[in-house]
Amino acid sequence: MKPVARVREFFFGNWRNKGVAMFFAVLIWYVAYQSEKKNYSPLVRVEIVSTDPNYIVREVMIDTRQAGSRSSGAYDGHVLFEFSGPRKQIERLKANPIPPAMIAVPPQRASYSFRQEDFGFPREGVEIVRFEPASVIVFQEEKTTIAIQNPSEKIVVSNYPPGYEVAQREVVPSGLEIRLTGPKSMVSRADVTIGVSMGFLRERYEGPADVSLTLPPDVPESLARKLISVDPPQVRVVVAVRAGMEVWAVDAVRVTFRVPPLSVPTRIVLDDVPGDAIPVEFHGRKEDIARLREAFRQQPSFSVSVPVPPFDREEGGQFTFTEDSLEVIGFPGIQIRQHESRRKEKKTAWSYKVIPETAARP
Repeated sequence: MKPVARVREFFFGNWRNKGVAMFFAVLIWYVAYQSEKKNYSPLVRVEIVSTDPNYIVREVMIDTRQAGSRSSGAYDGHVLFEFSGPRKQIERLKANPIPPAMIAVPPQRASYSFRQEDFGFPREGVEIVRFEPASVIVFQEEKTTIAIQNPSEKIVVSNYPPGYEVAQREVVPSGLEIRLTGPKSMVSRADVTIGVSMGFLRERYEGPADVSLTLPPDVPESLARKLISVDPPQVRVVVAVRAGMEVWAVDAVRVTFRVPPLSVPTRIVLDDVPGDAIPVEFHGRKEDIARLREAFRQQPSFSVSVPVPPFDREEGGQFTFTEDSLEVIGFPGIQIRQHESRRKEKKTAWSYKVIPETAARP
């Protein structure tokens, strides 16, 4: 037989039997391939919570007492699952990842071991043959809520212009309370701040501001922020700043009287005051008070003035004035108020006499 004929006979001779054999061979291979045992080890998020709403899970540690445990320290919320099952089912599992799970532990139970039935396995021939970590130690604590009243006192204002001061800070509505909920040992020592930055350009701000936890140095900030809830986390505030104000009390400042132009010489005498100086308090912006101090230092004759009302040019008159009628020439922003010594004596006004020189002659 020729070589070509031998090759043709080899491949195509008795082709029906060979085709059937090939079919069953492929079928057997496919079934064996799909049923082959495979492992799959995804990392799954597993949260540990309390079964009692009055308790909160404060901390979870990996239980290293379990045989074969490969990890230790704080539990990071993830568990390595090792699945085992037929290739086909494992491939399906890979295509549909395991969603995050939640395990509820009673307050009285300190240790918890993961079980495959917690996650709905075994199913479709797939089982979980290993967890890493295999078990955890759960620390729970009674949960409590405290109310922080007068949150306006918690507002911290920053970035306002030099020389300015905070004139208004309040949370609206005025009766609002901020509630902190979490482990009793943490919440009892926690507080809040409400930060407002004026940005150097604004003198008034009205809008939302974040509420931030403040904690003692020995409380881990990341843990506290995870376990303590703040309600509401943001509040509406009204903040205003103004130029810094200062009060300067002077025990004796000279008083001068502004008299309308007269053709008759006139004397003015302060009653119950030796000389022409009185005690006053100056109120104004810090920079204006600083300029006023410098003026007093450089000008010994510096004085405050009293406008004198019209009077009889022959008889003169008796008049009074109060501190708020005094003027500081060249300092329009400065207010003059009653000195503390006058307030203690409950004095109300100063009195003075206008004496024309003609009235003083015999």
